[in-house]
Amino acid sequence: QVWCKFKCWAEIGDVDIRNYKTHLKNRPTKSGKVGLSPASINQALATLHSFFKWLTTKRYITYNPTLNVEKVPAPPTETKDMEVAAVRQLAEGLDYRGQQESLSIRDTAIFELLKHGLRAMEVSNLNIGNYNSQAIQISGAKWRSDGAVPLSPKARQALDSYLGWCVQQGFDTASEEPLFRSLSRNGYGKRLGYWGIYEMVKDLAVISAFPENVHPHRLRHTFGTQLVMGDVQPDYARKLMRIKSPVTFDRYTRRAVEKKAEDAFNDLIERSDSDSGLF
Repeated sequence: QVWCKFKCWAEIGDVDIRNYKTHLKNRPTKSGKVGLSPASINQALATLHSFFKWLTTKRYITYNPTLNVEKVPAPPTETKDMEVAAVRQLAEGLDYRGQQESLSIRDTAIFELLKHGLRAMEVSNLNIGNYNSQAIQISGAKWRSDGAVPLSPKARQALDSYLGWCVQQGFDTASEEPLFRSLSRNGYGKRLGYWGIYEMVKDLAVISAFPENVHPHRLRHTFGTQLVMGDVQPDYARKLMRIKSPVTFDRYTRRAVEKKAEDAFNDLIERSDSDSGLF
């Protein structure tokens, strides 16, 4: 509305929407880049489309000017999920990170939560009261993706071991206290921040000689892909990942279909080799 200089909604036409789309493509960002990402532009256009559709439905206007405005095509994205064997390779570095046994105990618990699809910032923001011995309760998350995340026995065991260690160290384990604490010399006992978790995963990659670029969010993508690969119903998988939009979740469905197609083709190759078939 500000960009359109407070025109009446009925006066806004296709040209205004296209010009606004161009504006978003050329607007400087806080990071110094020129133009928003295709995803951000398309999200803005989708919001406008919903708003003008509502105005039309309620008969405040007679024509929806967003109908003929196309989305910005997104460039092909590199695969962000990892193979299960690669995740296991990263985990092998947990016993060798630093000289303190405490690092291994804490980092194992963190790694298990990342494997369950939690974002690094969500892990950092957790308090002890967010864990109820069965699940982790996420609140104040990105895109309002709050909710409970059920944990595997392995993850629960890792968290219980870590909390037991915290009690031995004399840390306050009241419900409002941070779940994960920094063990560095300067910030010892304080809440472990996002960058501490980020650097932990990077260190694991170095220790395990992991050949690819890796960061915590790749474990979330791996979790999503594995849910679909395991034939978990899409609605249930979205619930587990705390994703409300089917469109957003579709990236995991597409990736899982790609992987299943690759596996099917490899099976065909193996059978073809044994049966002297086409391949």
